[in-house]
Amino acid sequence: MSGQLHGYAEGYVDAAGDRIHYVEQGSGSPVLLVHGAFGSGTSFLQTRFGMTLAERYRVIAPDSLAHGDSDAPSDSTCYAAHRRAFHLVAVLNALGIDRAHVVGYSMGGWMASALAAFHPQRIASLAIGGWDVLNGMYTPAAIWGLPEINYEVLNALVRRDRPELLAWVRRGNEPALAAAIDAMNDLGGLAEAVARSTTPVTLWLGAADLYYSASTRFAAANDISLITLPGDHISMLEQHGGEAAQRVSDFIEGIQHELAAAPVVGSSSRRQI
Repeated sequence: MSGQLHGYAEGYVDAAGDRIHYVEQGSGSPVLLVHGAFGSGTSFLQTRFGMTLAERYRVIAPDSLAHGDSDAPSDSTCYAAHRRAFHLVAVLNALGIDRAHVVGYSMGGWMASALAAFHPQRIASLAIGGWDVLNGMYTPAAIWGLPEINYEVLNALVRRDRPELLAWVRRGNEPALAAAIDAMNDLGGLAEAVARSTTPVTLWLGAADLYYSASTRFAAANDISLITLPGDHISMLEQHGGEAAQRVSDFIEGIQHELAAAPVVGSSSRRQI
């Protein structure tokens, strides 16, 4: 379920030569909302999940490089994990935000992990949804008997099952989009960064998501909280977005209450939120 944005602001920021578009809505503590592949900041903010968060927080939703109204260079080096993390930092810098609660889904979960690896000081809390932090797209690839999932494979699956998600894609965009998605297979150091994060972390996803079992194991092994929701990778957000937003909001609120009560870094477990 999605709706129309009203009363939102938007802008562009230059991130080392890459122009990144973002939208923002709401007020309160800043939440950096990071969308998945083939999406945009606007489309994610328009979901029930995004709109519910914007009722409670100042939600900033950037368009990832090669998505939405952000630049779409074909140079694959522009899409490396450290560059994508810097794009998020550049948006925060432009808005004068020191730290934000970071909420990413699918590809946005990969980008959130990259932010934890390269700019952890900018994260107030980390909520990674619909993503296997340790093995990424290699997890569904193994289930399907594939060596990996790249743009060609993912594009074919989405074109078969959800072609409307590709309506905005033009032939001229495809080299950039391919570079953006193929970069998600670069996982070096990201899981370690999430596991050793000194800020609270949660994983949130549907119980029928192909990433769920792996995420359950990663959460248990690293004393990270896990939010289990109904549905699979797509239906969880589309049919249960309001519930998902409430659970993620509860996680954020718990952190803020904890900090207000005992503002001492490292004073409590990450798991008990």
